[in-house]
Amino acid sequence: MIYVIDSSNLMQCGDLYRDQFRLRHQEFIDRQGYDVKVYREMEFDEYDTPATTYLVCTNSDRKVLGVSRLIPTIVKCMLVEHWPHTLFNPKNIISPNTWEGTRFCVDKTLPPEIRRQVAQELCAAYLEFGLQNGVNRIIGLMQTYVLRSVFGRCGIQYSAIGDVTTIGRYAKVQAAEMEISLLQLQNMRRCTGLKNIIFQELTIYEKKGQKYAA
Repeated sequence: MIYVIDSSNLMQCGDLYRDQFRLRHQEFIDRQGYDVKVYREMEFDEYDTPATTYLVCTNSDRKVLGVSRLIPTIVKCMLVEHWPHTLFNPKNIISPNTWEGTRFCVDKTLPPEIRRQVAQELCAAYLEFGLQNGVNRIIGLMQTYVLRSVFGRCGIQYSAIGDVTTIGRYAKVQAAEMEISLLQLQNMRRCTGLKNIIFQELTIYEKKGQKYAA
């Protein structure tokens, strides 16, 4: 299941909020050697702000299995601020209805079948969250094989917004965007067999100054 965690429900989800930082430490620092900030075995950076939303995949025991981070581009955008050279047109990225997905990761100690399911659930959560919150597109920078093997294999269509390039030790990365639409979600559900993914009871969204339980 996927929990949507933001500044409105941290009191209910404090353990998951903490543990997603710990999973990020495991996957990005311990396993991949990222040079980013650490505190008490939690990985974080300047994009972890009150405007950030976390999609956290857990099992029935509330163990965090995967996570991704979403940020409105009008607040902050890692692609534009750090890697504008990876974009065809950086000026077209910032928009009230465009969010950026970062820190997409799955616990690599899990069996392959579980890892595949967690990745699929995170992809589905992108679409469900976007539809529920007026997001038109989600952008991000990923290794090309991840775009193909995770998003493409899930039935999600995405478009390149930059050329394939090299960043650090990653030889083939590319900026891409996925359109958020009901058709995308329907195609993915047909491809994967997934139904509603976001856990509803603790999910609270703010729209036009009011809060709604999803």
